[in-house]
Amino acid sequence: MEGQITYSFQPGPSQLLPAVEYWTQVALKEGLLSRYHRDAVWKGIFRKAQEALSRYLDLPEGWLVTFVSSATEAWQILADAAADMYSLHIVQGEFGKRWYSLQKAVSSEAKILEVAFESPLREQLIAADIQHEAIQYLAVVHVETSVGAWIPTLGMLREIFPKAIIAVDATSSMGGIQIPWRAVDMAFASVQKCFGLPPGLGILVLSPQAVSTFRDHPRVRYNSLGYLIRQAERHEPIHTPNLLGIFLAAQVYSASSESVREVENRLLARSAFLYEAFERKGFQAFLPPAYRSPTVLTFRWRFREEAQVLRVKAHAEGLYVGWGYGLYKEETFRVANFPALPDEAYERLLSVFG
Repeated sequence: MEGQITYSFQPGPSQLLPAVEYWTQVALKEGLLSRYHRDAVWKGIFRKAQEALSRYLDLPEGWLVTFVSSATEAWQILADAAADMYSLHIVQGEFGKRWYSLQKAVSSEAKILEVAFESPLREQLIAADIQHEAIQYLAVVHVETSVGAWIPTLGMLREIFPKAIIAVDATSSMGGIQIPWRAVDMAFASVQKCFGLPPGLGILVLSPQAVSTFRDHPRVRYNSLGYLIRQAERHEPIHTPNLLGIFLAAQVYSASSESVREVENRLLARSAFLYEAFERKGFQAFLPPAYRSPTVLTFRWRFREEAQVLRVKAHAEGLYVGWGYGLYKEETFRVANFPALPDEAYERLLSVFG
């Protein structure tokens, strides 16, 4: 077995919140994971999780919290629901491309805009050869985990696409960065990133407009969006879910003393420090400043030969560094800036990378 990990900077699965261990023991001690997932106890836990997350995320009144297995499942659920809509996917990297490929598989009306990081996004959107007013469904990844790119001004999308249902993959931002809820209609994330929980659970939140639009959508699959909505309104899952994940979400975020606004302030300040600190050591940020994410930081190795040396050195110190991804796997590394990681962890990482 490889050495023990003290701090994981991998952008998912990543560092767990300290409270996870305690509440996992509680779930086991009370036998909660052996109960029927639709009995009164679990309906109460399901509702508590919905309410805790609504409060922590500062969701507007009327928004609905639902649970799925992962953000990947959410891609498919939303692709099926929007199959008949004239749609546009704004793509910054590999995960955005994968979401688009699922939409394209079920819809001939799916279009794609691949972002060029050398120019402002607004200019690219306005200049794109699309009928902006005709877009019914807009899909965008808030933080593109593969390269550490992000779209900081989601509100701009509402201005340019006023009639669209706007869906946001917030896998590497929800729970750490505030989402401008009134500018979007739905957002989803897996919990193993900013939420600091074990992998295997996804959160999909829906505005009242999205609920109204899709609530009666025909159930063509077991996990069709309409059925998911109707069950969540009753505080029930659509299948036997990740019970431990829902219980942890309920307990950890009911007990949280921080709001997402406070967490965001901390992460934004720390990301600014980290970008500067790594660049002082000679590691070039992968993207221009306007597109650099505050939660997934991506840097180029100074030279490829040092990659394995520094990884081994970091691992010997209990520090697990994130690999690059896709085309850039060998030439880059990624550092998660997630809420569960304390400042001390980055001090140790920077020391190793010195």
